[in-house]
Amino acid sequence: MGCCGSVNVDHPASQAHIQKTRGNGKGQDFVILGIKDQNMVGKVYLSGAPTSDPQLVASVDAAVKKTNTGVERGTDEHDKLWDIAWHNSKMTSGYQFLSLKKPFFPIGRHVVGLLDALGEHGFIPSAAPSYGGPISDKQSVEWPMIICEKDVEKQYAKETLFFGIKDQNIPGKLCVCGPADVIEQLKGDFASKLKQISPEATEAFDDYDTAKEWDLVWRNTSITSGMQAFSLAKPYFPKGKVVFTIIEEVYKLGWRLVSTPNFGGNDVDWPCFIFKRLLERPASTPALILAAMKDQNIPGKLCLAGAPEVGDVAKLLRDALIKVKGNDQVTLSKDEYDDDWDQVIRNTSITTGHQAFSLKTAYFPKNDAILAITNTMGKAAVACPSFGGMSASWPSMIWEYTGEPWETAFVAIKDQNMPGKVCIGGVEKEVCEGLLNGFKVLSGPDCEQRKDDYDKEFDFSFRNTKMTTGHACMSMQNSWWPYAYPMELILGEFHKFGWRPAGGPNFGSMMLTWPAVVFQRKAGSGNAGA
Repeated sequence: MGCCGSVNVDHPASQAHIQKTRGNGKGQDFVILGIKDQNMVGKVYLSGAPTSDPQLVASVDAAVKKTNTGVERGTDEHDKLWDIAWHNSKMTSGYQFLSLKKPFFPIGRHVVGLLDALGEHGFIPSAAPSYGGPISDKQSVEWPMIICEKDVEKQYAKETLFFGIKDQNIPGKLCVCGPADVIEQLKGDFASKLKQISPEATEAFDDYDTAKEWDLVWRNTSITSGMQAFSLAKPYFPKGKVVFTIIEEVYKLGWRLVSTPNFGGNDVDWPCFIFKRLLERPASTPALILAAMKDQNIPGKLCLAGAPEVGDVAKLLRDALIKVKGNDQVTLSKDEYDDDWDQVIRNTSITTGHQAFSLKTAYFPKNDAILAITNTMGKAAVACPSFGGMSASWPSMIWEYTGEPWETAFVAIKDQNMPGKVCIGGVEKEVCEGLLNGFKVLSGPDCEQRKDDYDKEFDFSFRNTKMTTGHACMSMQNSWWPYAYPMELILGEFHKFGWRPAGGPNFGSMMLTWPAVVFQRKAGSGNAGA
């Protein structure tokens, strides 16, 4: 953290180091996409070894240029540690100073066009950590980053189905964009099911969400708890049974959830779902479990919804969490605020909590609690949506049963801190050797691998890291804008040992933002790089 962290980064040395690691074959399967709409000039960024493919760049170039007039490819002094930037793009509704339109809500057709362009070349979104932080006592920024991985197993078609959830709006809306055939299918059984779980939902465009931007809009939906202005219920907490039903119905149409980016900024938060079409449609849909963490609550809770096995899963998770420090009082119990969930584990402590009278950062994830949850599931994590609004943040996870055991690892980024840190759990110590060498170039020679009293629950911690631009005071640079190269370093070193990104949950509260990435690999497939 610091004033304009980018000025303290050796950009030429960073670029040279990343080119060297690419030459050694690390990170070849990943492309990183960044969207910077909360800026006077909208920008789209792309980074990774595959950007050397002129056909891939041409496809993305054509898609971005359709988002706005005057889009140009190029870089300026604010685009460091990314390979390519497009200026004057328009991926969201942008600032809305004198309008009733909501700010920074994604434009479905533009997002789908961009993801389809990457899909043409076999790159599928796999995790979407959102960065951000305060820029004043009343304003904050949010920067979606989408990590795309090469579909080496050739599971998916290029087409994208994109859902935008607009519950911080009156009326609540579910906006959808995708191929014409699935849009027609969604008007059938999916629409009927949506009416069951959200009875007032009606299909209708309006002046704020038009047919030019979306293929389908359902108004009067209720997907979260809403504003809750005069209630003890927490605002914009997801309704588990509703979210689960939406995802399950899309699965029945032969699509799979691959990533869940967040858009927004200031006091708005727009969770989104990215689905990809399976090339081979299975005879049945896999069992799904949704979990939402409610640490900004007394008592802390882990809420579960999904497949019939959810009751057994809840008992396993309770038994795993009770062994974790601070969770010795967990119990299975629902109250009047939990009607939208199948099972609830109460008295959980999954983050550091409020921290009113402490130097410890508030609501930073606890490594041992996260890994207790993810490793207990033993299933494939497919996405980590983050809900929120009105200063609340509700990180969530969705698991898909595969019939195979999985191992998980966890990376949490603490740039809104002095010093900046990258905290890691669940990996071999050998992973850290390459990371330390890289961080010393990308973040500076003072970067070191060392834990302190605030990081004891993690296996490894790197100090003095610079994953973002930091608090860019007295600068035209955007605060907390993420750098692609440090994330590419992490992806490459993890992938060497068989770890693949599975989701990007967001933790935090108020204006604090703690981006994270969950990695996974099939049990027994480790030590690939040893």
